[in-house]
Amino acid sequence: MDAELPMKRTLLIIFFVILSIVVALVIACDIAVIDVSRGKCYDDIDAIPHKTYGLLLGTGRSAAPSPYYDARLQATIDLFRAGKIDSVIVSGENLYDDYYEVDSMVVALEDAGVPIRMVDPYGTDTYASLRRVGAFDGYSTSLTIISQHFHNQRAVFYGAILYDEAPIAYDAQDTDIWYWNIWRFVRESLARTKAVLLLSNIFSAGTARG
Repeated sequence: MDAELPMKRTLLIIFFVILSIVVALVIACDIAVIDVSRGKCYDDIDAIPHKTYGLLLGTGRSAAPSPYYDARLQATIDLFRAGKIDSVIVSGENLYDDYYEVDSMVVALEDAGVPIRMVDPYGTDTYASLRRVGAFDGYSTSLTIISQHFHNQRAVFYGAILYDEAPIAYDAQDTDIWYWNIWRFVRESLARTKAVLLLSNIFSAGTARG
């Protein structure tokens, strides 16, 4: 029995060391995303520069919208009416009968008189949306991303990876629903870690080819 105590103590130490490394990695990735996006995210519609296209990133709209849905639509409409964008690229996931992000957003924007430049139903995640938009000539050179602040920071980070120049973003109103904020914190922490690790892989691949 006594012989088992050192083993348990060793396993406990190993567990906390691994946990500390993971936490440190998550914090470091969060700092990297914040640093790259600093000065690129605007919440003042008068201060944000004019860009040709607004990139509206999709959010859930099945039986009921997520708390981010209406705010992103309103932010897009506000930008257009303020003369800060000329037309909108709607990008989201629209691949299943019971889950659609794009269709209802397009209808709402058209009803508000906002021109739709392109609809991308294959924006399955933030990276895919930014990558696909960047594949079309001219779109990424004059682009304002539209989402909530926490999401915009990561989207700008991806844009900095994919484009010659990092795009700017306009922050839609966030939600104050506490359980959504808890879920957002956990999900976004993991997503930012994934974003930085993806950058590391891209950089490593580019170095290897060079």
